[in-house]
Amino acid sequence: MTDAASAVAGALARRFGETVNVPPSTAGLDELLRIATHVTHRRWADRPVPDDLVRLLAACALSAPSKSDLQQADIVQVRDPARLDAIAALVPQMPWVRGAPAFLVFCGDGRRFRRIFARRGQPFVNEHLDAFFNPAVDAALVLMNFIRAAEAAGLACCPISVLRDRATELSAILELPEHVFPVAGLCAGYPAAALSVNPRLSLKASFHIDRFDDEDTDALLDEFDERWALARAQRGGPASAPPPAPVPAVGPRWSDEKAKQYSVAQRADWGAFVRAKGFGLD
Repeated sequence: MTDAASAVAGALARRFGETVNVPPSTAGLDELLRIATHVTHRRWADRPVPDDLVRLLAACALSAPSKSDLQQADIVQVRDPARLDAIAALVPQMPWVRGAPAFLVFCGDGRRFRRIFARRGQPFVNEHLDAFFNPAVDAALVLMNFIRAAEAAGLACCPISVLRDRATELSAILELPEHVFPVAGLCAGYPAAALSVNPRLSLKASFHIDRFDDEDTDALLDEFDERWALARAQRGGPASAPPPAPVPAVGPRWSDEKAKQYSVAQRADWGAFVRAKGFGLD
């Protein structure tokens, strides 16, 4: 196996706790390695990100697939310090928002498409849930495309979905009009340090052939809980390295953490916010 193939295989073994075959002849191994070793960063080097680079990355991001070529995603780069301070104040538990060299908000945009109908004097006859869902998916694809482009350019990123907890205030700060809504923020900058990959559920849990199969969910959750706890105890090491030798797991498991996180109701007003933006959700 080539060095590149071995690095990809090591990263995926660390991520999923199982072997993924990586043929040395596979095209694009460098890009696959970048994807396989993706990590979220929250600490930044003291190095600015040029606005021209952000614009370039935005152009690459907006080259993502779009439902029926409707192009219902927009990006707002927040440069104004006062606006950025106001956004950071919405999420004081996340100081890396204000410290990020570049900060953007990715939005679903159902406004521009409706303008096509308004200009023709035609009624918009698809005012239902799908008219919201499509721009939300478009924005998510653009967000992921931006992250991929940013990492190719040497940057690191941290998505900020918790901003939807304060969607009304964020919308006011960014002056988002009717039918435009925030999907997530994104911090971007040059990373302060290298990080190891976070584990994910095994492919047996989340990759299916021909039919959805969750018969072994409990056993797979138990396996992941143990592996997740071990990874936390052994944090560190190169992102592409194979998993280290097991040590006794200590502390809470993944399912403990997630159950605790979602034991508190979140975004109960999200539907009301979306309806106030003019979307029908039936």
